[in-house]
Amino acid sequence: MIQTILNALSLGGTYALASLGLGLVFGVMRLVNFAYSELITIAAYTLVMTNQLPIMVSFLFSVVVTSLAAVLMELLIYRRLRGAAPAIMLVASFGLSKLLQQVYELCFGALPRSASIAPWMSGELKFAGVSITNASLITAILTIVLLLAMRYLLNKTSFGIQLKAASADFRTARLLGVRANHLISLAFVMSGVLAAFVGAILVVGNPQVEPMFGMNMTILALVGIVIGGISSLPGSALGGFIVGVILSLLNTWLGNGRVYSYSWLFAAVFIILLVRPGGLLSKGQEMERV
Repeated sequence: MIQTILNALSLGGTYALASLGLGLVFGVMRLVNFAYSELITIAAYTLVMTNQLPIMVSFLFSVVVTSLAAVLMELLIYRRLRGAAPAIMLVASFGLSKLLQQVYELCFGALPRSASIAPWMSGELKFAGVSITNASLITAILTIVLLLAMRYLLNKTSFGIQLKAASADFRTARLLGVRANHLISLAFVMSGVLAAFVGAILVVGNPQVEPMFGMNMTILALVGIVIGGISSLPGSALGGFIVGVILSLLNTWLGNGRVYSYSWLFAAVFIILLVRPGGLLSKGQEMERV
């Protein structure tokens, strides 16, 4: 039972981080960044390709590479399309995602790359007669710390306050002196940092990295944003957490029937949206970005 709860918290926290990373960019640009999955993937590839280095050095290198990739996305693609119709931005995002998948395939091959990342995390900790895997315990603690750090960043720092203001009403925030380019670039950097953490957590549990490694996580994280509240950063984290917890519990309870986990997950999502169409933490009708 304890292991089941830890697994649910670990997966829920991981999805919360991914949803928050997507929500940071969506809040200021009204952009569904499908290429976020490629940030997760490049983080995982970086860890696999540098696994001979000490784990902290490898991880820091992964954070730098992923953050740089996020900033380049914004500078080279999204900044040039800023002000375009939402449909154009959506298509550009999806196209960038597919392009990067092909780039990864050319660079790393279509077959999975694997390496032993932090093998000590595969061990078990026995407490009161209960075996708990090191990976689930460390992941649960790490995600809680990261979510608390993000909560502090959003509520107590100038960047966080500006980001929340821009997420609520970007046009008014700009009129009040928020520097759009600076804020959007920082949002992409933070999105990249969170993607690096998500990629690290995923690759420890599944060290088989291929060009579409981060796609499944990104799609479900988008679902989390919708059910949490599409314009609410806390709602994004909450929605992602709910998706992860439900999926983890379904995988445990259904046993051999876990192949139907996603069906039951989306049934639960539909029920939530029928009760709260705008999301759990929505505060009214969405405002259009320009």
